Amino acid sequence: MATLTEDIAEIAHILKLERYHRDTAQWDLCRAAFHPDASKTYVNVAWYEGDVETFLEKSAMAYQGKVNILHSSFDPVEIHVRGRRATSAAFCVITSLLTLDGVDYELASYMRLLTRLEKSESGQWHMLSLESIYVRDRIVTAFPGSGPSTLVMSEEVLAYPKSYRHLALVMLYRGLKPKTDLPHEDDQEGVRQLLDRNRAFLEGA
Repeated sequence: MATLTEDIAEIAHILKLERYHRDTAQWDLCRAAFHPDASKTYVNVAWYEGDVETFLEKSAMAYQGKVNILHSSFDPVEIHVRGRRATSAAFCVITSLLTLDGVDYELASYMRLLTRLEKSESGQWHMLSLESIYVRDRIVTAFPGSGPSTLVMSEEVLAYPKSYRHLALVMLYRGLKPKTDLPHEDDQEGVRQLLDRNRAFLEGA
């Protein structure tokens, strides 16, 4: 039987590998981090809400053939284990390079990533959920001498919370429609509800 320290180390390893495998388009390995039964999984991020199978299918469709989106500074610092259930929280910075109206930009989105996990009968931990709490973001030109930006904060973009407004701007440019009610640091009630759900999951072990 694994000790608490061994469980925590294994969970941290699984979570870090899942992010790396996603960034490097190793979809099968990314899928292996989650529960084998997709109906038991839940992913809620800016551009998607649903089970992990569809999440990875859509991720693969959007992949541009090279590493671009990076989940950096990801460190699961708060891991709680109770029996065969566990929760994890980590800060994360997601960066990507993009070209809009002929100008290269880098988008950086700062967030907290929360995960629920379950240990199988064989002793293997699997992710059940992946959810984000958005902290702040920014978009800057990749080269300072690129000239004035042509990006415009339209009324549609301004309707999004400041915590992920630049991310929303980029997604709208790409034809995506992120939700306006995602958990973010300027909405502490929404943050509390998400944290309470994870706490209730852990206490239900």
